[in-house]
Amino acid sequence: MAEDWDPDDLMVTVEHPMGTVEVPLSKWIARGPGPRRLLRPTAVRSRATGEALPLSVIPERYRNERPGR
Repeated sequence: MAEDWDPDDLMVTVEHPMGTVEVPLSKWIARGPGPRRLLRPTAVRSRATGEALPLSVIPERYRNERPGR
């Protein structure tokens, strides 16, 4: 991660064909998108401060982008 962020503090917004969900990064890492191409984080924020953060705080392998898969 770009900084020493707590995965339980980072809330990841995931767009899904059935709707939008927000989960802690720790849960996203544990369950992740797997091979599902349509699931990827679209936003991330700090739960503690509400501050919007860049997607780069999410480790590349969990962004479910083509280079990271």
